[in-house]
Amino acid sequence: MTARKATGGDDAGGKVPQGGGELSGLLRHAEALQRELDKALTDLKSETVEGRDAARLAVVRLAGDGSVSEIRLQSPHLGDAERRALEEALALAIKTAIERLFELRRQRATVVTKGLSLPGLFT
Repeated sequence: MTARKATGGDDAGGKVPQGGGELSGLLRHAEALQRELDKALTDLKSETVEGRDAARLAVVRLAGDGSVSEIRLQSPHLGDAERRALEEALALAIKTAIERLFELRRQRATVVTKGLSLPGLFT
C-alpha cells in the first residue's frame, strides 16, 4: 500500500487558488463586463441615427434608446398641415412598432434565460 500525503485540494500540485479561485475571478470579470455594457448603453442613449429613402423624400431619426426623435417628409403634393399630420402619424406608428419589438425581445429573452435577468442583453 502506498502512503498518500494530504494536499488540501484536488487540483494539480495540491494548491488551492487564493481569493476564491477561478469562480471568484470569473464573477469579477462578469461584473466588470456588466459595468462596461451599462456604460455603453448609457452612452448610446445620447446618440442618434438617421435613415433616408433613396429619393430623400423621407428622413427618420432614432435616438440610441430606439425612440423616434424626428420624421421629415418632403413632398410637393402635401401642404404644411398635411405634412406635419403625416409626420406625427408616422412617428407614432414607428414608436408603437419599436415598443412592441422590444417587448417581444424581452419575452423571448425570458424564455431563453428561464427568467434570469441579464440587463442590457435583450433591451
